[in-house]
Parts: sequence; C-alpha cells; structure tokens
Amino acid sequence: MLKNYNKEGQKLPLFGVGPYIVWGMGVFSLIGVILIGYVLKIRELTEPWILMFRIIGTLLIFTGIAVWFIGAVRSDMDNHIENNKLKTSGIYAWVRNPMYSGWWIAMTGITLLWGNVLMLALPVVNWLIMTITLINTEEKWLLNLYGEEYAEYKTKVNRCIPWKPSEDRMYVTEISTARWMAYDIPGNIGWIIYIVCLAKSFVNKPFIASWGLFGIVAPAVIPAVMMAIGVIELISERIERLDRRLPKTRLQRGFGFLTLGGTAGAVISIVTLIYGACIGETELLLIWIMIAGGLLCSIFAGLIYKTYK
Repeated sequence: MLKNYNKEGQKLPLFGVGPYIVWGMGVFSLIGVILIGYVLKIRELTEPWILMFRIIGTLLIFTGIAVWFIGAVRSDMDNHIENNKLKTSGIYAWVRNPMYSGWWIAMTGITLLWGNVLMLALPVVNWLIMTITLINTEEKWLLNLYGEEYAEYKTKVNRCIPWKPSEDRMYVTEISTARWMAYDIPGNIGWIIYIVCLAKSFVNKPFIASWGLFGIVAPAVIPAVMMAIGVIELISERIERLDRRLPKTRLQRGFGFLTLGGTAGAVISIVTLIYGACIGETELLLIWIMIAGGLLCSIFAGLIYKTYK
C-alpha cells in the first residue's frame, strides 16, 4: 500500500493498491501475448475475424481511457479521500472502481488487437486478479471506515464493470440448494459449450472465413458476450454472498442476461445452420452443438430467474 497521505486525519491513501493491480494485470497480459502470440503461435485468426477483433479492441481502448480519465481526473476523488468521504456520485454511481476498470477495459482492447482466440482468457484472469485483490484490501478498508453506508453502496453499484446502478427493490429466491444445483449445472454446461464451439468455429471452419457466412455468424458473438457478462455478474454475486437476495438490476444482469443470451445464441445458430445448409456446407456439427448449448443456458438460467420474487 502506498501511504501517500496529503492531509492530517486522512484515513485512506490516495493510491491504495491501484498501482499493484495495474502492474499485475499489465505484466500478466504482456506474458500472455508473448507466449500465445509469438512463442506458441496458436489459435491465430484470419480475415474477416481479425478485422472485427481489432475494431472492437480499438473501441475498448478508447472506452477504457475515457472511464479512467473521468474517474481519476474529472471526479474530484482526491478531495473525497482526503476528507474521508465516500464518493458515490458521477461515474462512481455506475462503477465503484473506475480508475482500475478503465485500465482493465483498455488492456482488454489491446489484447484483442492481436486477433487471437486464446487471448480472450487474459481479460478474464485480469478481472479475477482485480476482483480478488480489491475484496481482500480496499473493500475491507472502506467497510471498516464507512460501515453500513459502504455495504449498501456495494449492493447497488458494480465493482469493476460500469453499469446502471441497481434499484432499491430486492428480489429473493427460496429455492433449495438441490434444486439450484439441478438448474445451475446444465445451465453452466450450456454457456460453456456455446462459447467454446463459437471460438472453435473462428479457427477451424473454413466456410466461416467467407464474408457471406461471416455476416450470419458474427452476430453470434453478441449472445456470447451477454453470457459472459451474466457469468461475471454471478461470480461477483457469489463472492459477495448475494446470489439469493439481489437488487433488480443485478438479477437481470446475471440470470437475465444468461437467459436472453442463450435464447439469442440458439436462434442465431439455427439461422446459421439453415444458411450453411443452403450453400451446401456439410460440416455443421459445431453449429448443432451451439444450438444445444444456447438452449441449455436459456432454459435453466430462466428457471432460476423465475424463482426470484
């Protein structure tokens, strides 16, 4: 912890563990890029997928810079820390750690510029590094300092991903653990199958490299992103032990996104299957499996979603 206290009576440092988190994510990303992209040289994409990755990556870089700038420069956060006040307005009403989030989003964008499927794992690991570090350091300090005010703030605002703050209304489920597991396991199998098969299709399916089918398959990435957001939200909820009692926004962002993403993924996969059959493509097993994965995710995430009242 960098003990840079600017004012007498200031109880928290200005930087906290921020430099360590950023350096940790940066070093891990650099090692991952060198190992996957230059040493092993595996899972490299071809056009038109590389173009899509680079466009998204560029947008994420600018988004991350904007989030960091607003949180670090335009928010008057230093003044709040020096006066021991909890900052909950402005961008801090949308994300609790915009300065760290900005770096994470920008690094994710930089990773995508290489156009490599395996590098998609790097942002996930970086998110875990950031989340675990914050839970065991700054969040404990803030809870000790602000008590119930911070505890309530945590339930409404995301830790790392900027999002609309949650409503006060809470939703609760009384589902049994056995029933929860009966729904949770096949739902998790569903989104894993969908994302793995989609990633595999980027590399192994020659017909998807054509611009014609690319226009059909590319939208299949959107449900995958929705599923990923849902999974990240659910992991965050379980880390914080909130998964049985949730504000409306977090419920929708978790099980709601998984349900909607699974449904959209199944529909897009069916359209892709029909198009592939029309152009005479015979190797469509991955698309069939994606349909099954999307349906599993949609059905079982939806069953849990409906138990919340």
